[in-house]
Amino acid sequence: MSKINVLHMPIYDMCGINQYIFNIWEFIDRSKFHFDFATLSKKKLDFEQKLNEEGCKIHYISCYAEDNPVRFVKELNDIINEGYNAVHLHTSFWRGLLMEEVAVQLSVPVIIVHSHNTMVDIADDSKRERFQREHERIKLQFNTKLATHFCACSSLAADWLFGKQIPRERIQILNNAIDTDKFSYNTVIRDKYRKELGLEDCFLIGHTGRIAYQKNHDFLVDIFHKVCKQIQNTKLLLIGDGELRGQIENKVDKLGLKDKVLFLGERNDVAGLLQALDVFVLPSRFEGLGLVLVEAQTAGLKCLASQFVPAEAKLTSNLEYLAIDVDIWANRIIKIAKTGYERKDMSAEVEKAGYSLKKEVKVLERIYSGEFS
Repeated sequence: MSKINVLHMPIYDMCGINQYIFNIWEFIDRSKFHFDFATLSKKKLDFEQKLNEEGCKIHYISCYAEDNPVRFVKELNDIINEGYNAVHLHTSFWRGLLMEEVAVQLSVPVIIVHSHNTMVDIADDSKRERFQREHERIKLQFNTKLATHFCACSSLAADWLFGKQIPRERIQILNNAIDTDKFSYNTVIRDKYRKELGLEDCFLIGHTGRIAYQKNHDFLVDIFHKVCKQIQNTKLLLIGDGELRGQIENKVDKLGLKDKVLFLGERNDVAGLLQALDVFVLPSRFEGLGLVLVEAQTAGLKCLASQFVPAEAKLTSNLEYLAIDVDIWANRIIKIAKTGYERKDMSAEVEKAGYSLKKEVKVLERIYSGEFS
């Protein structure tokens, strides 16, 4: 029996969407399904070699639709005509509808539009506002004829991308599920990582995510600066990279925190690093859901998130929502550092909440197979 070929697009480096896709690829039945990818990146993707080794192909599209629609349509036509049973379109905000239109014109059996966020992640205020206005304009043109399936990682993400254009009963929430076994609390791994980092006696605050406008690192550094005045042996671990890294590094230097903040960059051992932490923070300006919160909660960490993180992210009692206020965050972290808490494996609770990848991937297999209409 021939495999069901799925095209995921668009993908980029340093993107939470990629992690979501790779999680699926790890658990999907590869005897029945094959994944390829399309990207608008101008440079070779860091993970291309790994995907190629696993038999996946990455298509490079040379331009954005709004920059050169004729070339974009031709290149996308050539890609899809290689033969795909499903096109899974991962979207954070609307820039155009040509991807959907081409897939419809080529009669792709399964066309999935999947919302992963709730705002435009651009640091420049005027540019972000312009893109948000364009997003709202294009959203009004979207309709049920442009896809066979409408999915989102949370209710807020569904509202952001689909609005009233798509009836809520047509939208399926796909949980940002994880391999809970990989992230479950492990004291041996915790001790190993803390020793390797040379931080065995430190109170470790951690954050995972792109160093970008959305994640609010500027605010996070302000919080940490205040915490340091009360908790002397604390360190901040920043896992990830991004366009604002230089700006945040400069702020850290100016505040005299250079020896207390570790910029770890992109890592493929996030599961181990989470074990080493004592508290996980996500003070985002907005979130579709926050895959990292699922991982951190599974690892038994106390997690603090901004009020802009969707309610669906609370899978355990360890997650607390806080207003964007430096004093509130700093005081809560200081209290956790002084009083401590019982760290334990929370994988069973996460699985019970529906975030086990082993189960969630079966939903996608049925969608790709055309069993869900």
